[in-house]
Amino acid sequence: MDKVIGIAKLRNSLASIIKDVTRGSHYIIVQRSKAKAVLLSPEEVETLEVLADRRLLEEILEAKKDILEGRFATYEDFFAKKLPEKR
Repeated sequence: MDKVIGIAKLRNSLASIIKDVTRGSHYIIVQRSKAKAVLLSPEEVETLEVLADRRLLEEILEAKKDILEGRFATYEDFFAKKLPEKR
């Protein structure tokens, strides 16, 4: 849920607002009745970045399909193979 807050109130309540953001709230920060910024959790920003990257989304969908069709190696299998020694 979005909440609107003025800059002055934000300054006075920053610690509690950050706690609120980590619980899923979003804040629209206003100055002189105009939106100036948005406060989101780092996880939400990361999600937005992934959603904005079409190529990455396609790669995620392709990887999911590979997993569903059994085209993958487990961690144990992948690292059980001995790598060639460097000279």
